[in-house]
Amino acid sequence: MSTSPPETIGLDSSVGAYVSQLQRRFLSGSDPAARGTLARLRQAVDEQPGDTPEVWQIVLDVLPEQFIGTRDQPTRGEWAAHVALTLYGVHQQGNQSPMHAPGTSFGTSMGRLMRERPSAKSRYDALLTASHFTGRRNYLRTLVGLLSTDGIPTDHGRLALDLFRLQSAAHKDRVIRVWGRDFYRAFTTRTTDHTSA
Repeated sequence: MSTSPPETIGLDSSVGAYVSQLQRRFLSGSDPAARGTLARLRQAVDEQPGDTPEVWQIVLDVLPEQFIGTRDQPTRGEWAAHVALTLYGVHQQGNQSPMHAPGTSFGTSMGRLMRERPSAKSRYDALLTASHFTGRRNYLRTLVGLLSTDGIPTDHGRLALDLFRLQSAAHKDRVIRVWGRDFYRAFTTRTTDHTSA
């Protein structure tokens, strides 16, 4: 039985399925269209949903119907999918190994990153304490760039769901708690293993 609230069902799986398919096509090396799609996603990372028609079409194709809005402003679901997809474009750039890893939370990825780059902790803390979604988005862009440089993957479908929840006062703290636990486990793993050895 799913533990997700009804309004979130399908968001992580639909975004994750699209990214998995795009990743397979790109890593096969035989699909120039996949490389072009990644470039368009990457270029739209600082845009609003709908600014680039090709990227907007991808977002609308990926999203389950209940997340697609009817008014002028992008919905929380449209924002979440747009940011997660465009961040994947940033993440995969320059990497020939998969940067989308189903089941690896963003908190886990951050814990692994901080073992290698302790100086990035202040940016991660700023992400967690940012009071507006725009601020969080900016910190995410920087941190995902570092994940890309170090070749550390994350689950972009799950990230989309987390981004959806981060836009809600009722669910924001839950996301931050889960990221914190996952961060701690990933950050301390190497130290624990080394001590045991």
